Amino acid sequence: MAEQRECMRHLMENMKKLFHGSIYARKMWPAAKTYMLEKHDKWMDEVTTASPEVKQWLKEYHNLLWARSKFDCAIKCDYINNNLAESWNSWIKDLKDLPVDALADAIREKTLILFEKRRRISTALNGVILPVVIHQLNEASRGLGHLKVTKGNPDQAEVTETYKDEEVTRHVVYLDKWTCTCREWQVTGKPCPHALALITTIRQPNMEKYVDTAYSVHRFQAAYASVIPNITDKKQWPKVDKGFKLLPPVPKKRGVGRQRKNRIPSALEKGKGKATRQVQCPDCQRFGHRKGSVRCELTGTRKRLVQL
Repeated sequence: MAEQRECMRHLMENMKKLFHGSIYARKMWPAAKTYMLEKHDKWMDEVTTASPEVKQWLKEYHNLLWARSKFDCAIKCDYINNNLAESWNSWIKDLKDLPVDALADAIREKTLILFEKRRRISTALNGVILPVVIHQLNEASRGLGHLKVTKGNPDQAEVTETYKDEEVTRHVVYLDKWTCTCREWQVTGKPCPHALALITTIRQPNMEKYVDTAYSVHRFQAAYASVIPNITDKKQWPKVDKGFKLLPPVPKKRGVGRQRKNRIPSALEKGKGKATRQVQCPDCQRFGHRKGSVRCELTGTRKRLVQL
C-alpha cells in the first residue's frame, strides 16, 4: 500500500483557525521537519501540554503522514508540502477553460513535449548519479567547520555539532551502511551534513558511492523512456457505440467579467494588495481617526458634549 501524506502548510492553516498562539507555529514546524522520532515527540509533547485538544484534533482530521520522522525510508522523498501539485496547477492554468476532451488532449500534448525534452537530456548524461545531485552535495560539503569529526575507523565516526566551541549534539555516521543517527541520509537517500563532514576527510572521495540509486542516471532515463503515443485530431477519431445517449450540458448563464483561472487563496494567505496603516490623531494621540475628526476628545464632538 502506498504511503499517504498531507501538506504541512495546509495543516497549519486549518490549525490556526481553532488553536491560537505562536507556540503552535514554533513547535509544529520543527516537529514536522525533524528526521528524528525523539525530537518529533519532544516538540509534540510541548504542543499537547499547551493544548491537550490538539492530539484528538490531529487524530480526527489530520491522520495522514506529515512528519519526516515517520516517513518510509524506502521512498527517498522528504517533502512535507504539496508544491508539486501547486506547480502542476500553474503549468496547466491557461488550459482550464477548455472543454474536457480538449483539456485532456492539451495536457497530453504538453506532457509529450516534456517527456521528449527530458528524454533528450537523459541521453546526454554521463556517470552514475545525476550531475545536479552531485553539484548540490559538493556545495553542501562546504562550510562544515562547525562539525567536528572523530573517527572510530575509516567507515565510522562521531560527528559533533559545535556552537561557540561548545558541543551541541553528536551523531554517529556509518559510511558502509549509508546511515546516520540523525536519519536524514536514510530518508532522503543523500548524505546528510554529518555524513558529508566524514566523506570530505577522505582523500579524493567519490561522492557517487554514497547516493541512493533513486537519483541515478539510469532511473532518470527509465522514467522518461516510454513514448506517449501521437493521436490525430478529434475529427478523425473512430465512432463507437457508447450504449447510451450523451446529452449536452445544461446551459448556464456566464457571469460578467473575465473568467477566473487562478486558484482561490485561503483565508490565511497574505494578500498582495497595498499594506494598510493605522492612522493617529496628532491632537489627542489616539489611533483610529485623523486630526479634526468628530471622535477626537480635544477638538471633536466628544469635547463639545463634555462642555455641555
